[in-house]
Amino acid sequence: MSIKKTRYTRETPVGFLERAGVNYYRRLAESVDSKSPDSVEDESLQFLSILITDYAAIIAFFIGVGSSIPAVVLEWQYAEKMDFYHYIALQIGIGLLFLLVELVLLYWLGLKTVHSVACLTRHHQADDESLLPGDDTVANLLARAALELPDPVIRYLGIDPLKYISRSRLLVIGALYKLKVILSSLVVKFLLTRMAGKLGLRASFSWVAIPITGIWDAIVIYRVVKEARLRLFGYRLAHYIIEDVVTPEFAASLSSKAKEGAVRAIATMMVLTQNHHPNMLMLLFKISDHFAVQDHNGYDDWQVFLDLLDEVSIDERYFLLDLLSIAAIFDGRLSPLEKRLLPEAFGNLNAIYMERIQSLKKCLVSGHIHAAKALCQLNYRPESALSA
Repeated sequence: MSIKKTRYTRETPVGFLERAGVNYYRRLAESVDSKSPDSVEDESLQFLSILITDYAAIIAFFIGVGSSIPAVVLEWQYAEKMDFYHYIALQIGIGLLFLLVELVLLYWLGLKTVHSVACLTRHHQADDESLLPGDDTVANLLARAALELPDPVIRYLGIDPLKYISRSRLLVIGALYKLKVILSSLVVKFLLTRMAGKLGLRASFSWVAIPITGIWDAIVIYRVVKEARLRLFGYRLAHYIIEDVVTPEFAASLSSKAKEGAVRAIATMMVLTQNHHPNMLMLLFKISDHFAVQDHNGYDDWQVFLDLLDEVSIDERYFLLDLLSIAAIFDGRLSPLEKRLLPEAFGNLNAIYMERIQSLKKCLVSGHIHAAKALCQLNYRPESALSA
């Protein structure tokens, strides 16, 4: 194991759900032909991924419908006939039972769908190379997306993506994340039931709850697959940037300051994004390993990065701004902190780079992987910048 890998520490161990998801994902991978399919063009990739997502959403809808029917039938048939306490106990028992069935089926559907999308991007094999050390394999990244599990806290190069988030807010976010699968469904049903009760529609609403639950489950699966697609495309882009863009010859032409700036560009965006998104980690780990940067704290200091931009050549400055714009949107979104601080780095080129960021975002979330690669060139001077 290299020195780099010993500095990469996962603080939270792999939990039961993630381990079970990874095992099932790998069984799916072993059942697929080991030959990788040919590269899929952007339009075909987008069409097929949308088709897979829509198909999964329809199945999720019927899972939600089926899991809601028993409780509604029980209420309709026995609410006025049974002893109140017996009825409540039976309703709770049936509700919990079918909630468990609903969650298990949704987890199964999420993993199946995520693996189907992975087949499109040629990252569906059980032994697929990982861009991160330890337990963060492709299977782990996708299993967490499929099961809506939080990404683990990672310590690497002294970077703390959560440094601007208060401890109390972290505790609230963590608690809500653990409960959101159950609470999101129950809260929606409760609020709608209360609204219907005030309107005198409670009896009829019990049947309306069936399609509402189905729609909610379809939305959950759609969100799961969207995040999985983002992770897969981020994986491919990170691999492309390291293997095809930052070649050994390219790296040799950079000064030590530019190499340090490259790590700082990604590290500061991780902090401004305020999460441990695996796309950002993959890019950071491979770039820092590729450039063999020195291991010390402070890589996530935004002001130090701004000062460094004035210490490199004009060509290297453009290289760092290119990489900064890619890192900013590599998780598929711009945080309020990024929107506020990025203009400080881009200066009078802010409009140009923000347009590039938005274009890359559209490519990432829509599945135009080849178009995204074209926007991930680090060729010092973008043509648009030259004409500015």
